[in-house]
Amino acid sequence: MEYLGRMNSYDRLITVWIYFQFVYAPCIFCLEYNDIHNLKREILTNYSPDIRPILNQSKAMIVITDFELTSILSFDEKSGIFKTICYLGFVWTDEKLRWNSSIINVESINLHPSLIWKPQIILQNSAVELWNIDTGDGKNENVQIFSNGTVVYAYGGISTTRCDANLYYFPFDKHTCELIIINFESVDHVELILQDLPYRVFEFSNKEWKLLEVKKTQSLLHIFDPFNLLNITIHFQRKPAFYVLNILLPIPCLGFINIFVFGLPISSGERVSFAITILLTCVFFLNTIADRLPPVSEPLSLFNIMVMIVLLNSMLLGICSIFSYMLYEKQNQNRLVPEKMRKWTLYFTQKTNKISNNKTNTLVENIVESDTEKNVPASVEESTTKETVTWQTVSEISDKLFVRFFSILYVTEWVVYLILVINGLLL
Repeated sequence: MEYLGRMNSYDRLITVWIYFQFVYAPCIFCLEYNDIHNLKREILTNYSPDIRPILNQSKAMIVITDFELTSILSFDEKSGIFKTICYLGFVWTDEKLRWNSSIINVESINLHPSLIWKPQIILQNSAVELWNIDTGDGKNENVQIFSNGTVVYAYGGISTTRCDANLYYFPFDKHTCELIIINFESVDHVELILQDLPYRVFEFSNKEWKLLEVKKTQSLLHIFDPFNLLNITIHFQRKPAFYVLNILLPIPCLGFINIFVFGLPISSGERVSFAITILLTCVFFLNTIADRLPPVSEPLSLFNIMVMIVLLNSMLLGICSIFSYMLYEKQNQNRLVPEKMRKWTLYFTQKTNKISNNKTNTLVENIVESDTEKNVPASVEESTTKETVTWQTVSEISDKLFVRFFSILYVTEWVVYLILVINGLLL
């Protein structure tokens, strides 16, 4: 008191103001547990979650809604089950949940969704018995209510829906799946308005799928009354790097390696075993792809077709290898080469050796194209009979023809495949 007596009036005023701010003011403006408890009890008195919280029951409740995709959990192409993590947001005005924030210094409170009215939302194309988005036990859900009656309700969960896979361009395939959300109250009672709400939860991330686009549209479903229907269309694409390195690239490599079967010496006897080994490898890859792809015929995967073509090519190449071996073995049987086959052999021998004598080439081509017993010039007949053709030569020429034929065939097939795939990626 002696110290206060020595202070002037200005210093006393400053001291009282500081003492008021740090001692009395927090007690005046602070909220206690009973304040929130009494507020909740007051606004929930005579409140029914089963009745639309609008004073004029002849009007429809306006509910603003939004959808956000967080992640693609899985997409089983065989069963057509599409699982995602998503969030639904709703904003509406509850005319029964209002209070004067100037009297009770509370701007907003949180309540459990089971205590208040909320839209009845179901997932129409659900793949499970539970026709809604699975949020677990729902114990951690909250609804934020403001003093003016604005209600903000956002919840997330796992949606399990059915979606048909389109694997025509596998492993560069794109898919389109839908989530069809229906408000199970007619628009005369509750009207949903699709609108982007100002909140974002998480960025999309997935190691197998790349999100291309999410389209949100609204329409009406007419049963006995019109109902609001929200169509969430999700466009996504497979990340193909793993499948390209482990499945796609080995297939053409096997095909081109298969051609080198004609480079093995016939006398070694390893040609047929090598061709059969490649054939069995193609069968293994075909089984691997069959386990991955769904058992549907429409549309059939281009890659599946290519593996089947490579398998057929390997079978044909194996038959050609056996045929070439049979020609070679005729050398030991002391059998003469037929006249027509001998002339064909001479023709392709000269082609492969790149003979520049135009006169000789012309005469030999005329012999091949004409009947062997009609109009054959005596000079050509005489010259060709002088040249000896063995079965070993026939086998060697056939090997060269088979190498050229299968090389052109493989290149053509894979060029066509790449053109179709690139065209699909550009769509």
